[in-house]
Amino acid sequence: MSENIQCGGLIERANLCLVEVMGFDWQPGQACGILGKFGGVGIPLSYLSVGNGADGSKNMSFCISTENLARERHILDEIKDEFGPNKLEVRAPVAILTLYGPHFLEKHTLASQVFSALCVDGIDALTVCSSVNSISVVVNTLDRDRTVECLRQHFEWPE
Repeated sequence: MSENIQCGGLIERANLCLVEVMGFDWQPGQACGILGKFGGVGIPLSYLSVGNGADGSKNMSFCISTENLARERHILDEIKDEFGPNKLEVRAPVAILTLYGPHFLEKHTLASQVFSALCVDGIDALTVCSSVNSISVVVNTLDRDRTVECLRQHFEWPE
C-alpha cells in the first residue's frame, strides 16, 4: 500500500446550495452580470467554476448559503430572464470539502488522484475545482461523511 499524500488540512463549508447556470452566451460582461446580482445584495460566493459547453456556450457553477438563496430567490428568475441560460439548476444541500497544501504545485497528479479516489468509491462529485494550493470538491451533504473517509484513505492532514 502506498503512503498517503500529505496535505495541510481539510476545510469544510456546509449549509450551501450549488447553483448551475448552463448554456449561456459569453458576451462581454455577462458572467459579471450574473455574479454581480449576488454581490449586489451582499451574497458572497463560496465556490466558483466556469467552463465551456460542447456548443461553445458557457457553464457556471457556484455555491452560496441556502439561507441567502432563500432570502433572495428572485435573483434566479432575473438570471433566467436577462441571460437566457439553457438550464438553471439548484442543488441543495451541498458541502464543499477543500484539501489544501503545502506544496501542491509540486504534486503533478494531485487533482487526478483526488478525482480517481472519489470515482473508485462511487462518490458523485458535483463539481471539482483546483488551484495551485487547493482542491475543492462539492458533494451532496448526504455524501459528506463518505467523501471525508475516502479522502482520508488517500490523503493525510493534521487533526
